[in-house]
Amino acid sequence: MKLCIVGAGSSRLPLMMASVARSGFSFDEVTLFDIRPDRIKALMPVGLELCAFLGASVPFRIASGASDAIEGCQAMILTIRPGFEKQRALDERACLDLGVIGQETTGPAGLAFATRTIPAVTGYCELAERLAPGYLPVIFTNPAGMVTQALIDQGHDRAVGICDSATGAARKAAGWAGIPFHDVVFEVGGLNHLSWTRKVTAGGRDILSAALADREFLERTVPWHAEETAVTGAVPVEYLFYYLRADQALAAMAAEPLTRGEAVLRSNSELLESLPGMGSREKTIHYARYLFSRNDTYMSYALGHRHGTPGPSTMAEALQYLETEIGGYAEVAMELLASSASTNGRLMALNVRNGGSIPELDDDDVVETDCTVGSAGIIPGRHARMPAADATLTVRVKEYERLAVQSVTAAMRGENARAVELAIDALTAHPLVPGRQVAANLVGKLGLFR
Repeated sequence: MKLCIVGAGSSRLPLMMASVARSGFSFDEVTLFDIRPDRIKALMPVGLELCAFLGASVPFRIASGASDAIEGCQAMILTIRPGFEKQRALDERACLDLGVIGQETTGPAGLAFATRTIPAVTGYCELAERLAPGYLPVIFTNPAGMVTQALIDQGHDRAVGICDSATGAARKAAGWAGIPFHDVVFEVGGLNHLSWTRKVTAGGRDILSAALADREFLERTVPWHAEETAVTGAVPVEYLFYYLRADQALAAMAAEPLTRGEAVLRSNSELLESLPGMGSREKTIHYARYLFSRNDTYMSYALGHRHGTPGPSTMAEALQYLETEIGGYAEVAMELLASSASTNGRLMALNVRNGGSIPELDDDDVVETDCTVGSAGIIPGRHARMPAADATLTVRVKEYERLAVQSVTAAMRGENARAVELAIDALTAHPLVPGRQVAANLVGKLGLFR
């Protein structure tokens, strides 16, 4: 199998390489492509050190261009970031300046991101249709739900969006019970970055309810929503913090000296400026400390996990820490590839066409749901209707997503005036935007479709 990774200059490249290596999948070639090949060259030695630590060898190759990377691939992972970290920082700050939550996938910043990612991903998928017919498009690129929706609307029916957050609660419940994750059955339903885990069972035994009865597990898993989760028995994905604690989230973000995007821009710039003069061992230690710091501050205002320590200081500590960080999106992608070729179906949480999985939404809507994946295809699970409050929020955010995708599609046709109107409609529909005037101001300040 040839695997192609487009957008391989991501700061998570070493972990992605390790996930590929640890998958046990037999690859003839794994091509790495980014319009910033210097980033691949800077980070690849860390990935190779980590692969060697795992005792695995994978035929990675830096591609000379998009066509070289894609031609003949059986699967293409898309993890691109048009505009790079700088544009994320600008988007998030623009939102906060207007008193609206600025988070790169949630709300107005997510729409701004989509205006860049959807056209670019479409271009790569159209190229792959010519150079690698029958390939599997795996969407890491955020906002993953909307990007996947746009691709499916355009006829790229095989597109699958992935997000590791969707299975976070099920993994934690399995760990609490001492059960391997692949031995539990779970139910996840909603949208990307807006879903709930409602069931986790093992051998017919309700693992989730038992775990949520443990106060320590509850506080560790969802500290910002513990009381409500104990009552409902459904665990919200962490991004629901922005919706269910909107005032708290906005106040916390406004109080930070840097937005998350600005902090990531600074740390990534420092990382990439320092790596070229280092040997691979020194790079690995430096990268592990960078990742430790980045993870330590992730949504700290909601998850409360700052340690205040610099992280690993030796090569052994760095490799051991990085091994614990392998997984996430890349591991989900490897599971998807392995499961797609297997006669034994595997349960996964994916972003796919609804097809009746979530009854409150249209069949053609892309949703985030548990799916059985195997050689017979991807089969979404069937869910009961949501509690009223969850359904209201989900339906409203999906309306925003539909309009947002339509606005980008209009711009791709050259209909910029129509795109602007649809973008204003989309943000007006969004629960985090207080009215049409603010929506119009956001479209202007974000510079959409100019």
